[in-house]
Amino acid sequence: MTTDNYSILIGKLDEFIRKYYKNRLVRGGIFFIALLTIFFLVIILSEYFGRFNTVTRTVIFYSYISLNVLILWQLILIPAFNLLKLGKIISHEEAAGIIGTHFPEINDKLLNTLQLKMLQDQNPEISGDLIRASIDQKINKLRPVPFVLAIDIKQNLRYLRYALPPVII
Repeated sequence: MTTDNYSILIGKLDEFIRKYYKNRLVRGGIFFIALLTIFFLVIILSEYFGRFNTVTRTVIFYSYISLNVLILWQLILIPAFNLLKLGKIISHEEAAGIIGTHFPEINDKLLNTLQLKMLQDQNPEISGDLIRASIDQKINKLRPVPFVLAIDIKQNLRYLRYALPPVII
């Protein structure tokens, strides 16, 4: 019974982690578009008023390209790789901490459950029925809580105010 409940709990945590990285990807996309267009407008306006020579234009061009590649890497590619479980992703314990801050009724129960299961797995000779019963009890209390509600992707719409004006201009 413990493994079934625990696998359900881990599945819910994995779903939360996927939504966490989707949220970072959406927010990164909005910021990337905003920064790309703002930097483009600044460069175009400075060229219009500055009338730079060829060397200065070349430096500005390659600086613009490298800055945008860096921003693309940080805001879009890293979360996309993490979404595909490539690279360093947040652990279940870190996800439990994020969920615990969002749902006050959970607080440390989720983290304690993960630690109890890890203790049970590391020391099979010590783990008895009491630890298994405690894990089951905590998981049954956590089961009705939808962890994915801790992240609302629609909240990223407020960041559109940074991307829309430069795109419109």
